[in-house]
Amino acid sequence: MKNKAKIILILLGILGIIILMASRGGKRQEEYGYSEDYVQMKEIPAMLSFYYYTEKEWEETFGGEDFGELLNVRALDFLLSKAGCEEYVSYEVEDKKQVSRAEWNAVYGQMLDLLDEQGEVEVKEEVVLHKGEESIVCGMGTYQCGLEGLDAEPMDALSFYVMDGSVIGLKSLTAEAASLRNVYVKEADQEGLSFLFQGEERTLLLSMEDPGKAKGRVCDLLWEKGEVSKVQVKEDAIQGNLIAVNEETIEIEGYGEIRRSEDLPVYKTYGTVEQKDVTDIVIANMKVKYVTAEDRVEAILLAEPAQIGRIRVLLLPEDGKPYREEVYVSSDAPFQVVKKKKGKKQPAGSLVRAGELFGSSKTNTVQLKTKGQDGLFYLCDASGKRISNGYQGILELHRYQEGFTVVNELPIEQYLCAVVPSEMPASYPSEALKVQAVCARSYAYIQLEHGDYAAFGAHVDDTTNYQVYNKQERNEKTTAAVLDTAGMALSYQGEVVEAYYFSTSAGVTGNGDAWGLDQDPKYGYLRGGRIAEGAGEADLSREKAFAEYIAKGDSAAYENGLPFYRWKAVGDYASKEAQKKMRDILKEREAKTPKSISFFNQKKKEVASMKKFGGLKGIRVKKRGISGVILTLLLEYENGTVTVENEYNIRALLGAGVTGLTLLDGSERESALLPSAYFSIERLEDGTYAMAGGGYGHGIGMSQNGAKAMAERGMSCEEILNFFYQGIEIKTLM
Repeated sequence: MKNKAKIILILLGILGIIILMASRGGKRQEEYGYSEDYVQMKEIPAMLSFYYYTEKEWEETFGGEDFGELLNVRALDFLLSKAGCEEYVSYEVEDKKQVSRAEWNAVYGQMLDLLDEQGEVEVKEEVVLHKGEESIVCGMGTYQCGLEGLDAEPMDALSFYVMDGSVIGLKSLTAEAASLRNVYVKEADQEGLSFLFQGEERTLLLSMEDPGKAKGRVCDLLWEKGEVSKVQVKEDAIQGNLIAVNEETIEIEGYGEIRRSEDLPVYKTYGTVEQKDVTDIVIANMKVKYVTAEDRVEAILLAEPAQIGRIRVLLLPEDGKPYREEVYVSSDAPFQVVKKKKGKKQPAGSLVRAGELFGSSKTNTVQLKTKGQDGLFYLCDASGKRISNGYQGILELHRYQEGFTVVNELPIEQYLCAVVPSEMPASYPSEALKVQAVCARSYAYIQLEHGDYAAFGAHVDDTTNYQVYNKQERNEKTTAAVLDTAGMALSYQGEVVEAYYFSTSAGVTGNGDAWGLDQDPKYGYLRGGRIAEGAGEADLSREKAFAEYIAKGDSAAYENGLPFYRWKAVGDYASKEAQKKMRDILKEREAKTPKSISFFNQKKKEVASMKKFGGLKGIRVKKRGISGVILTLLLEYENGTVTVENEYNIRALLGAGVTGLTLLDGSERESALLPSAYFSIERLEDGTYAMAGGGYGHGIGMSQNGAKAMAERGMSCEEILNFFYQGIEIKTLM
């Protein structure tokens, strides 16, 4: 037993020695991070990937040699030899076994001068905001970053080598000079400050002599040699209405065009202080402060909410494009031509020409203002003959390389006085006209916030793209409807809504699924259902149910019997001409609504185009909404299929082949656009298609002819609005 005990003790001792040696052996392998004292060999392949070999090939090249973990003189000579520049690059190192980062930077800089002919590698001095697994977000940009094990904390100032938007190497852990430009300082004291930058609130610890100067101001934060060195307050600022904004300049009322910073931050300083976007500025309706430096706008401060009072309308020529070769204007009252606050008087009836007004001046904006509030401007031809109805308010002419544009600025209520008669006949009942006024006002308020035409200094245009404006003369009855509802708009869950409306229904209205709005809770006010006495829902999503509804009609429907309540069309889609039109329309609409049109090859794999699809074989409805509107149309070609969504796309596409359109009253119409997307489609023996449908317009929201019929039955404006829009409130916003 004693001998066995001795043997066990000896074995345990040997095992302990083995474990101890193994543990000591493991510690010989040091773990190297990023340091100024050395460069890891694993860093080198990516930094050399700009020349000859790929990163992987450089790894394989170095892998055949045993250089160790750190860049040394032997490895340095080897890579210079492989790059073919050993005769042209000189260097000095203190320790042959360990090349410092500064020593490597000196060598690498010479290599870039010799070999990087295209200047692919750049040096970026950056303040780190956030580092993810594969990217690094910095003050001046976001980069792909594969630097394994880089321990970068927010507010560290580093220097990187960057190629094609990717960090390929670290130059220094302490950037010589880095910055965060145009931050908004929320709070500041002796110990540091909190600030807004790129949509987030951040903090920075530093000692400041007079922190009060920075609080509530736009500043540049400057780093030197990796440390914060200065908080530079931007003192200069101007105020004025924002008129137009594009990627290079902004136009401020009274100042004209001014250069802007590339990444122009907008800070809301009232209520909850937060960073916003340029598109959040309601142009011409908001007092705005512009922080400037070196004749450039660096940041924008919003000091108070928008005071919705005025709207700016881009007046489009007949071709629907914004630009005009020339513009002629006259007025029935004396007016002024204003350039940069300097005005020149013109007598009533005089004709002015845009080309002459601008001449060789550097200004690109001219305003025309009548002396009295009742004066009207008219667009004219070269002879002075009026070609438009009269415009109230200000006419603003802009000069671009492509031509001239015309913007009409006026109070929103005056604008509505020219919208309502253009969108609804003045002969309709007054309660229906009030409904139209409230819907038009709600829609206009929303468009003021969208900023779709901000580059042209406008909110909307004067066509059906938004609301038809000033195409009919103002009328006492329609003006009364606007004034009787002054300031009234529709609200849903506290927010003004886009009160969509259309001409005539097929007896039903949609919930927005024809535009894909039904999945968004903010459009919950859009109801789908019958527009009839007793209302109620109707499930017309199946082909048979919809076809029967169209054929039989609905005797209780408010619009039953109107010409567009039911219609029939014949389409020929077999001819080369029709198929070319359809392909052109598909290409155009796919560019504008890419998510609504998809192409699939014979293997049902989605592809980028209809190349080699061949001829059209068939057309059928793939999916309908509950109200019966077509949600997806399927086109079957010889070598592929196309799915088309969005009611306008479907109407435009099939309109390309329509050879005849007959309304309920037997009248014939010509149209390149089907009246609605509420129709059935059937192939006939001769290869043409028969379509039976109903309604005119997109079919979402309020039916204007439905509102007319309801008003004729004694329903009030409020009752009609609550019929078409569910869960809404009618609020006075002025």
